[in-house]
Amino acid sequence: EKMKMKRIIVNLAIIFVFAALGWYCYDHGKAYDFIVENVACQDDGQSVEAMEAVQVSIDSGEGKILYADDRDQAVAIGSGTHRARIDVLDMDDKPVEGQRRIFAFKLSNLGEKPVLNVPFAYKHGSPAAK
Repeated sequence: EKMKMKRIIVNLAIIFVFAALGWYCYDHGKAYDFIVENVACQDDGQSVEAMEAVQVSIDSGEGKILYADDRDQAVAIGSGTHRARIDVLDMDDKPVEGQRRIFAFKLSNLGEKPVLNVPFAYKHGSPAAK
């Protein structure tokens, strides 16, 4: 009787461990789509203009060039903290020295349908301050 109860508890523990491992692998391997936009926005009643040309990289991935009023889809793997890098570009689409912002963010802080507004994030060093 006692051994039977012990076996049930061990089996339940094994099931729990595998379920937790499955959830962890799913959550950390899932790709999340979100929008990166270089459009004007409002910041405490003040208008923040779109930037002329920027390159945005998420989690050290390939950078996307966005001109004023552009928006594009970006992908982040996993639901944890991600890193974004915004480089201001010159007329030849080359990064301008000293015009870079790097910051960490969570997709959950960007709203239900995640949108990273580049001018706002560049100004504040964080996209989630909105």
